[in-house]
Amino acid sequence: MLSTVSNGNLIGHSLDIENFSLDSRNIKQGDLYIALQGTNFDGHDFVEEAISKGASAAVVHKSIRSDIPHILVNDTYDFMKSVALFNRSNFEGKVIGITGTNGKTSTKQILSNLLDNNNECHKTSGNKNNQIGVPFSLLNLINQYKFSVIEMGTSEPGEIEVLNGLVKPDISAITNVSKGHLAALKSTDMIAKEKGDIYKFHSDNGVAFLPRDSKYFDYWKSSTNALEIFSFGLHKSSDFLISDIKTDIESNMTEFCLRFDGLTENFSINSIAQHNAINAGLSVAIAHYCKVPIDIIKQRLQFTEMPERRLAISSSIKGSSLIDDSYNSNPASLRNALKSISNSDKRKICVLGEMKELGSESVNMHKELLSLAAETADNVICLGNEWLNTNVTAKNIKFFEDQDKLYSFLVTSINADSLILIKGSRSTRMDLIADKLKL
Repeated sequence: MLSTVSNGNLIGHSLDIENFSLDSRNIKQGDLYIALQGTNFDGHDFVEEAISKGASAAVVHKSIRSDIPHILVNDTYDFMKSVALFNRSNFEGKVIGITGTNGKTSTKQILSNLLDNNNECHKTSGNKNNQIGVPFSLLNLINQYKFSVIEMGTSEPGEIEVLNGLVKPDISAITNVSKGHLAALKSTDMIAKEKGDIYKFHSDNGVAFLPRDSKYFDYWKSSTNALEIFSFGLHKSSDFLISDIKTDIESNMTEFCLRFDGLTENFSINSIAQHNAINAGLSVAIAHYCKVPIDIIKQRLQFTEMPERRLAISSSIKGSSLIDDSYNSNPASLRNALKSISNSDKRKICVLGEMKELGSESVNMHKELLSLAAETADNVICLGNEWLNTNVTAKNIKFFEDQDKLYSFLVTSINADSLILIKGSRSTRMDLIADKLKL
């Protein structure tokens, strides 16, 4: 069937496939390996490795000599898009699309858990939300599922429009819009326009969930072709009004109140991120729309496991506590992280890698956030020249250009009363520091 859908040539016998892989290093027994070709790599070079690790079939756009069945196509990326579109057009359940500057993966994780009943909810694989990851996630979309939650990211104009054309969501939501990817998307206005493409539905029955706190709320509301529109947030006129957010770092718990449809309900989630109350409120709103009972939503929300390295608490060396938020960083997410630790009575140490892809705004954004960090924390330890170039000086700030030297200094600064926040853009590899600290 895959060869027919993709107009490919099947070489060898036909067989059933349940799982797909793009990475020969992570092949599982029976996977179909798709050999993509990028700027700096060629997946065809690893076909034999994939086979040796258990791949039962492959998709290639170059002829190979192999005993396993393989489909020869004109382009392996086009193969994924063709199968993704075929699966989406045949899917009878509801597809929910999620985008936003921050919170996409967390919201996807929360919402998919709220909708999941006996494996009834399909979702984006990991954080694969780009023009490779989205079609890849759709490869195993089948009618065993009643729902699918797909996150969509963007780093350049037009990307959400392309992904939205593959996903064709029945329900769409934007978590928020703030400064990020400014190197290609030059302003928050451009980001809002780009993200807003998720509200361009491919049917007459689209349902849009809009962040009422955003200054772009009216713009999105006026530009969408949705049949139904709901708002969520802290704004008093929100259809799903979130309030009374309370965070307890010691118990890794955030509680919040949600008012909707004349009801007032209290919820809790395993997270110290105050902004996850917003992500959870959005997820509850969509799950409620999809007719999941409130008591079931409360139970599932309380036991939702959040994605790794997003304000994740763990024990650390010398009896200290670690908050690993090293997955990524931008101005809004760093501001949220600082807010989340601000009320702690412990000695707060912020270890900050640079924020990337901020273009001409980089110096100003680093200066603003470094000043905020210095006000929030007892000690701020920075890695990279972007922080040094801010010329912000304070007695509690220390700058490093070398990660090993930073770590050596950090270790001498820690005691049992320390609460350590680790954060930085992915390329700064602050996760390496976090992992050294964990017990």
